[in-house]
Formats: sequence, C-alpha cells, structure tokens
Amino acid sequence: MLEERVSTRFKRQARVSAVVTLALLLGACAGNPYQASGPTRAPAPPASAPPREPVATPPPVRTPPAPRPPATQKSHPRYAPPPHAAAHWDNRLGVYVVEGQDLFYRERLYYRWDGDWYCAGRPGGPWEPVAPPSVPTGLRSLH
Repeated sequence: MLEERVSTRFKRQARVSAVVTLALLLGACAGNPYQASGPTRAPAPPASAPPREPVATPPPVRTPPAPRPPATQKSHPRYAPPPHAAAHWDNRLGVYVVEGQDLFYRERLYYRWDGDWYCAGRPGGPWEPVAPPSVPTGLRSLH
C-alpha cells in the first residue's frame, strides 16, 4: 500500500513536471524576437547641403615588406652546428657551410662534392659515397 502511494505520487509529479516543461517551451517559442515592437518611421530626407569642393584623396599607404631571414646566420634553431669546424648556417642551402673549406654539414654528417656526393662523420673523412636522395635538398640543387 505504501509502495502504491509512492508510485502514484511519483507518476503525478512526473506528469506535472512534463506539463510545466512543455508550457515553458511553448512560451519561449511563441514570441518572435525579430519583429519590431512598433511601427517604424521612414528616415527624414537629408537637409540640402551647400555644394562641396572636391576632396583630394591622400596617396595610398605603402607598407614595407615583411623582413626576410638573412641568407646566412651564425646558427640554426633546430640543427646544431658542426662540433669539429667553424661554420655558419646558409638558409638557401639548408646546411652549415664550413668556413675555409668546400664542406657542408647537417645532422652529424659532413658533405662534399667531388664529381659525386660524399659524406663523412668528421671533416677529414673517411668519405663514403652517398645517394642523391640522402643529400640535403639545398645541396642537391648545387650540382
């Protein structure tokens, strides 16, 4: 008997909340927020102004181009410089250029061109032939 009361009370409460929810939803949908609240007046015609002299337009503003990174710089933020030789980073080639020698360095390898590309772990060798796809892209474009 107690369970029937609770069940009946629960059903009744569920019905009431469903009706209240439905009423709130319908009430929210009933109004149109895009309608004007009252009649609108047409704008007043502009007052006649005296004729003006032509306005000189200023010259267009020229903005300077964005600065480009230098062609060479001391080091690169991602690639470490060579540990065995003085070098500088060349942005065009994408490698370090060893100063005073015809050597290039990137990612622990030195590269040189002698009719074909060769690589070594140290600037003095031993030199091994390297396949062109393994040579950094900027260097491949040199030869």
